Amino acid sequence: MAGNRTPSADKMPRFDFKHCSHMIRIFLAEMIGLGVVCFMVMIYQNGPVAGPIVVGLAFTWVAWVFGPISGAQVNPAVTLALFLTRRLSVVYTVICLLAQMIGAMAGAWIGKIAGPAAYASNNTLGLTLRNPDISSGQAVGLEMLGTGLLILCVLGMLDEFRAPIWAQGHVTVFPFAFGVTQALVACLIGGLTGSSLNPARSLGPAIIYIVGPIVGGLLGAILYEMVLSDAASLPRLKAWFTRADFDRTKDYQEEDRNTSDTAL
Repeated sequence: MAGNRTPSADKMPRFDFKHCSHMIRIFLAEMIGLGVVCFMVMIYQNGPVAGPIVVGLAFTWVAWVFGPISGAQVNPAVTLALFLTRRLSVVYTVICLLAQMIGAMAGAWIGKIAGPAAYASNNTLGLTLRNPDISSGQAVGLEMLGTGLLILCVLGMLDEFRAPIWAQGHVTVFPFAFGVTQALVACLIGGLTGSSLNPARSLGPAIIYIVGPIVGGLLGAILYEMVLSDAASLPRLKAWFTRADFDRTKDYQEEDRNTSDTAL
């Protein structure tokens, strides 16, 4: 029966079907989970219910649905805390972090295109913005405090040495404790820092400021290498993409010409 047990996330996985399928399930759970949270944050604007309550309910729903699969970390800060306390191996940590980043970007994008037309022209929609009346240092301190409170809640629920009376039913209580803590911290610091508590959640709406410079830099490099460089040529371009031993100081056009002459 031991062979049918779910692989443990705190151990290095084997690359067989059982472990790979488990890692895929965790990846999808974390990606969809945080994607749903970011979608809800983006789509819910100025409704009748206070924003922190919506955030708390969103995390509660995600924790209830995806908790049995991945633990519903849906936050790089939580994932790193689990890694630091040796509850996640390096492989599972990387899988979760990657899934969270992708999910946050996808959720924010879907939320923006699914909302009213005004959303598309709102460049600050979903962004966690600092109150101009507090300094950057104060904002960092408040985010550290808020995230610390969240991590204390998570690790308290996972403490293997808690008294039995506090540990009973803690798995089913976790979604509600997680959601309530998120809502509480959002109420406390939301008006000051935007209450991110989650690097991936803040990354999603801000993706234009990440993707734009990165893609622009790549296109600029390609333009220079393909057109502007004195050594620009099709043979050099081909070698650039196909040869592991590509040498920037080598004249590939001359090499190609010599090869053609030899063949003749």
